[in-house]
Amino acid sequence: MSRTTKPYRRFRARGHGEGQADGLQALRELNARENGAPGGGGAPPAAPPRRTGEGLPRPRPSRDERRRLRELQRDGRPWWSFRGLGPGGWVARGLALLLLAVLVWGGLGYMALDGAVDEANGKITPSARAALDDAPGGMLGTPQNTLILGVDTRRGQTRSRADTILLMRTDPDAGRIRYLSIPRDYRVDLPGQGAQKINAAFFFYGQAGAIRAVKRLTGLPVHHIIVIKFAGFPTMVDAVGGVTVSNPTALVDCPYEAGRTVSFPAGRIELDGARALEYARARQGDCGGDFGRALRQQAIVAALKSKVLSFTSLPLAPWRGADVVRSLQTDIGTIDMAKMGWLQARLEQRPDDRILLSGEPQMIDGISFVVSTNPDQNEREIARFIARD
Repeated sequence: MSRTTKPYRRFRARGHGEGQADGLQALRELNARENGAPGGGGAPPAAPPRRTGEGLPRPRPSRDERRRLRELQRDGRPWWSFRGLGPGGWVARGLALLLLAVLVWGGLGYMALDGAVDEANGKITPSARAALDDAPGGMLGTPQNTLILGVDTRRGQTRSRADTILLMRTDPDAGRIRYLSIPRDYRVDLPGQGAQKINAAFFFYGQAGAIRAVKRLTGLPVHHIIVIKFAGFPTMVDAVGGVTVSNPTALVDCPYEAGRTVSFPAGRIELDGARALEYARARQGDCGGDFGRALRQQAIVAALKSKVLSFTSLPLAPWRGADVVRSLQTDIGTIDMAKMGWLQARLEQRPDDRILLSGEPQMIDGISFVVSTNPDQNEREIARFIARD
């Protein structure tokens, strides 16, 4: 027999003729048993009849049918339930909940700030209120000057001196905030005291005396006052989680109180309350004297403002602001405090908006003063402070 050339083998049941038929019948019976048939032989039982539409995709309900279905689902449900709402209903309910959350946040924040402002307002003396100038208009519409004083009590004394003297001008029309620093050793004449450092005005005459001394020196009106006690300054900075400032020049081994020295690297530095106080007060040695310290104090004030009003701090801004205000003495009411916060967030402050009243350090009768030797220069600095450009 010759070898086949086909790629497969033909299947043949064992035997031939009648044996082949018996083999096919055996295969049919085996197939029937595997398919669950009760007995062998014949075709497997037919599948049950398919229901009408079974296995076919259901048609999408029309818009009217969906609306009627939602109406049925809404029937009898509580007003606050989201059951049966369409996309528009979900959006409307979500916006309503967001508005409610904002109103609750605003109400609670206002209550916290109002309580803190009441405390701060109670620390301003009647004579200081009388020394302030009336604002020419609303805070959001007219330029206003706020005197910021940082006061400290020396060892063995019960009265404080103003070691930080800073005028802040908010100008909504110009869209700017400017600062004018006055060195604490600036030589001025105080009524009944003769030639004194300007920081002694607070020592002799309190809040009102400091207001009047700044007005006489600069010729500018003072509409508001903020007094910060250095003893509470670290708590105020820590309340907002510390501040970040840009230090232009490294400060190395600056003499500080109790025989200590402090150092700060150049560049952006993170400061907690205690370190911020050291940064704001260091002035001796190679640490810039009163002029360098005044610029660093401006930087601390700006950093504190930015931290309270930053986007990430916005949810806690009223409570952080309340913690800061509680450490202050100020005549500014709750509504105007909120307006000032808005202005601090919206108005621009440029590097050249930090102005320092210039003078020359001199020793007079054994006392170190800063003396004005160029009145024209002082006038230009004050004019730049109040400029509307």
